Amino acid sequence: MPAGADLHRACSRLIAATVRILDGARMQRERIIQRSDVAPRLLEGSPYEVIDLTGQPGNDLDYYAYELARLQDAAREVVRVFGAPADVVAALACFDRSIPNLRSARNPLTHTTNDARLDDVAWFSSLVRLKPDGSTEELIDPRYGHHDAAEDLAASLLAYLRLTLRTA
Repeated sequence: MPAGADLHRACSRLIAATVRILDGARMQRERIIQRSDVAPRLLEGSPYEVIDLTGQPGNDLDYYAYELARLQDAAREVVRVFGAPADVVAALACFDRSIPNLRSARNPLTHTTNDARLDDVAWFSSLVRLKPDGSTEELIDPRYGHHDAAEDLAASLLAYLRLTLRTA
């Protein structure tokens, strides 16, 4: 664990980063939800109905995925630098279980991967993998549980870092 001024700087930097990341994810989530209300439906009425936000301005699931990957990286840094605090380790494990496909369609250092891994991926109101039988596998859905997992992880990070600052 960092000592003294280094501890203070590390906590402050990670708090600011977590707040920025969460703000970005919330902003994109809100845009997607707003547009979902009026967007066309594909396969309407079928079990495979999807909300088609492709081509809609402001539908940047790539950006949303990027923010979630940044949040995951921030949590991993806290675990590494601060000696694996139990609450953060547990929150990160829950996040990872909730969004196991987070990095399967996106390189968080650049943009969407441009290779065969994306041949069966589609961007609607969520990022999905299209299966041969017409069904989909959710990769990233900002509207429901994936966003809840991000909120929970961010809350755990912020609580730990703020407590560490107060007691340092």
